Amino acid sequence: MNNKRITQYAIYAVAVLCAALINEHIIKYVKKHIDQQGYLLVLIDMAIVVLIFAPAFALVTKYTKKLSQMYLKTSKQFSTSNKNGTLLGFTIAIFVLFILYASLRHNLNVIDDLKALVR
Repeated sequence: MNNKRITQYAIYAVAVLCAALINEHIIKYVKKHIDQQGYLLVLIDMAIVVLIFAPAFALVTKYTKKLSQMYLKTSKQFSTSNKNGTLLGFTIAIFVLFILYASLRHNLNVIDDLKALVR
């Protein structure tokens, strides 16, 4: 698999995770602030998913080439090899998303837990 293809997959994965994280945040907000139950809440949840994911995928599809080039440039600054740079950039993005998911979905503080582990 060539580096361009790997970069595209990495960008799609990060975009999907970001869209899901935004979706989760909005749904939590809606459930907290909108006093609806039952089927109306289901419809609101479905509309939110469409409003978040459809634009995210359209944007990623439209700008994948530009994003790939920017991603590769940024990754190259951190590594001498394209493949290693892409992997490093993807790993950093996944780690940041992991921290955000842990906090939002599970009320876990990864940074504090890592600090406690190191001590």
